[in-house]
Amino acid sequence: MHERLGVASRSLAAVFGGYLLANLFVLAFVRLVPMAPRDASQLALMLSFVVFALAAIVAFSTRQPGRAWAWILGSSAVCALIVWFVPGGAA
Repeated sequence: MHERLGVASRSLAAVFGGYLLANLFVLAFVRLVPMAPRDASQLALMLSFVVFALAAIVAFSTRQPGRAWAWILGSSAVCALIVWFVPGGAA
């Protein structure tokens, strides 16, 4: 039963945490990259698929589900801080 909870937690981290991270990555990328906002948004959206896939890989490659959550939520927090404190971005 304990293993099933671990798999469920990893799955939730991969799906919902990865979605959160990918979306915050897009917003942060647009603010950090010195490009036209439209081009930066398109590039960030393409890269967000890679970020989402990496989040899923991390969720299932760590030994404990808590570490997966910590990595994904920590990365999301960094992106959120960038979005909050860096001015600009049209996305």
